[in-house]
Amino acid sequence: MTQVTMLSASQISHLLDMPSVIDAVADAYKEKANHPATLWPMVYEQLGGEADMDIRSGVLASKHVFGNKLLAWFGENAKRGLPELNGLVNLYNSDTGEPVAVLNATALTGFRTGAAGAVASRFLANPNATTLLVVGTGS
Repeated sequence: MTQVTMLSASQISHLLDMPSVIDAVADAYKEKANHPATLWPMVYEQLGGEADMDIRSGVLASKHVFGNKLLAWFGENAKRGLPELNGLVNLYNSDTGEPVAVLNATALTGFRTGAAGAVASRFLANPNATTLLVVGTGS
């Protein structure tokens, strides 16, 4: 039987550092641009009221994995003392189809969102800039 790694939000936060995540996101974007990585169509569904879910999926050929991320957003959860965003990432071996990992998607999404902005700044910012304006909300 295949061993499946399961990582919680606290484990992910302990294991990852932002510079490494930025480099990994930059590498994934390069692979997507050069076509060894593929994103499949996103599934989005409004669940009624202040709630929705989406599923994003794809394959990263260089790492021999494919997978999906399901995120559910429930805007009323803050009033319940619960997180508004919850989800899981499921990774599979692209050579055998065997499951590899189940990861807390909320923690990964926070890292990836921040890293995406850093990658954009790295490649699109004026190299002579002396001022940076950061505008954003959330985690």
